[in-house]
Amino acid sequence: MSDIFKTLKGLFVVQTSTEGETTESNTPAKPEAKTTTTATSAVPHIPEGKASEKFYDILLNAMEANNQEGFDYLEYKKSLQTLAKMPMDEQTRYFSAFAAAQAMGVTSQKLTDSANFYLKVLASEDAKFQESVAAQREKQIGNKDRAINDLEATIKAKTEQIAKMTQEIQAHQADMEKMKAEISDAVIKIETTLSDFHATFNELTTQIGKDVENMGKYLK
Repeated sequence: MSDIFKTLKGLFVVQTSTEGETTESNTPAKPEAKTTTTATSAVPHIPEGKASEKFYDILLNAMEANNQEGFDYLEYKKSLQTLAKMPMDEQTRYFSAFAAAQAMGVTSQKLTDSANFYLKVLASEDAKFQESVAAQREKQIGNKDRAINDLEATIKAKTEQIAKMTQEIQAHQADMEKMKAEISDAVIKIETTLSDFHATFNELTTQIGKDVENMGKYLK
């Protein structure tokens, strides 16, 4: 880590009591937002953002890479930090730091322009990070969202197919039961006809047989 970067980090970042977490100097911590979620909520709970040393390093590295020559906002910020240890109000502190800047020919406009320059550097980093996040969101979420939509469409289509096939099966079962009933009726009719034929056949052949027997007995 370069000396300039260490200086920058000292100007803007202080360690908190929790390891790995940082907050901006002189900025009170925001109370944690209370969010009520339900077990059936489809949207995951997103925790409130916290200042991170990792991201401070990224942003301060960008500022270091674009550090302007001579006395600029960063040097003015260092003066403000030094004066913060002295018993003076905020206005006096800003004027005192500016007096040192004026001795080097620096105007208030130059300091303001310098600060705005670094804001643009940070805005550029924000834009790049947003672009990176959008790419990751597309890669890790967008594709899965489309896959879910495709699966939902497939499930809907197959559910409709199942419903249609269930109706067709029910219709086939009804046709089958109808044909079974028709077969049963046909069997009864056919077997009854056959039984009637055999009864008639037996009765007639018995009569003829009796006549044959009597003819043999009486016509000798």
